[in-house]
Amino acid sequence: MSNEEERIKELIQFLNNRALNNSVRLAILIALYTFGQMTFSELLEYSRIPKSSLTMHLQILEEEGLAVSKKGFTVNGVRTFVRITDKGKETVKEYFKIIGDVF
Repeated sequence: MSNEEERIKELIQFLNNRALNNSVRLAILIALYTFGQMTFSELLEYSRIPKSSLTMHLQILEEEGLAVSKKGFTVNGVRTFVRITDKGKETVKEYFKIIGDVF
């Protein structure tokens, strides 16, 4: 098996993960990696999915230890802040590395 075939196989195995096998969750994780922290409202605007769907996706990312959320007070009222964990950062870095190696 060639190195390229090995990397594609590795990518498929990497994405065969409850948190990463969905394009919306992967996009949320990449957004959190890029911005570090986002509000629930920002993620809603970014993803353009229903609140209930975003809640479900965030719950899965949290269960897998890739993101955490907490409520906080702002001048505009209570907001839910979501941030990427160290495990989430390492996961995104590995994803980018595999993608870079394949392409």
